[in-house]
Amino acid sequence: MRLQYHQGKNFGDQLNPLIFNYFFPGYFSEGSEGPTVLGIGSILGFSQKYAGKKIVFSSGFGDGASSTYGSLPKDVSAFDFITVRGPLTAKLLGLTEERWVTDGAILLAGMNLKFPERKKVISFMPHLGSEAFYDHEIICKEMNWQFISASESVDVVLEKIANSSVVITEAMHGAIVADTLRVPWIPYVGFKTINSFKWQDWCGSMEMEYRPVHLTPYFSAAKVKELVNLKYGNGMFKFFAPIITILMEWWMKRVMSKNLKKLRGIEIANDSFLSKDEVFANRLKRMLGKVEEFKNKYPI
Repeated sequence: MRLQYHQGKNFGDQLNPLIFNYFFPGYFSEGSEGPTVLGIGSILGFSQKYAGKKIVFSSGFGDGASSTYGSLPKDVSAFDFITVRGPLTAKLLGLTEERWVTDGAILLAGMNLKFPERKKVISFMPHLGSEAFYDHEIICKEMNWQFISASESVDVVLEKIANSSVVITEAMHGAIVADTLRVPWIPYVGFKTINSFKWQDWCGSMEMEYRPVHLTPYFSAAKVKELVNLKYGNGMFKFFAPIITILMEWWMKRVMSKNLKKLRGIEIANDSFLSKDEVFANRLKRMLGKVEEFKNKYPI
């Protein structure tokens, strides 16, 4: 079998080999002519790229953003839906309730992971797409928070989340893994392309609401210079570029101040989320059952 997931340096996607090779040892090989297994991530919109039989194990969809997440397949006759990420994905596909559980990252709770213990800190984790634009580390320095990059290694991110008192996250798998490790989390949006459908799909699967803190979009000083130069650097307004840069940098400082004020106003105890223990236990049990269903249907 071939395990398919988005190939990129992104924490959520990179959980796939860790989890699937643990629960399905010996199942996957590169270049295999067997079925394609679609794993963790919002990848159902690109499933048509893979020929032949497709087995879906906890994959989801990102509705409303076809340029990013593609389009759902109209013909699903070649699909075996073991489970999808949540009720919204299942509804779009016309699947029954038993065909969704939650995101596959919940299986981390069945892996007996151990982490070195240290003092618990508040962590701040932006979406990977935000990191190139915004000065997140300035926020963390001002707030005395731990910065978590979605581009760091899986081991590093897991250890940081495990040693957090709360994770304030724009990255959905920051929240999913925090919830799995039973660490409270707070969602935020500072990047306008964050897909709320994905979040609502997962939150609905765990019987929670998606209520993010909204930050004003802001750009780092380096990104401001880059954008101004791109737009005005070679045109008839190029002589105004330095002035425009100064004005934009001034405005971004005001935006940063506004965002810091909002973040300081967060009440951790009242604004954080954590799925109920009984709901979490139910979803983990059901997902482990899906592992067995997969193995029974496709023994090696």
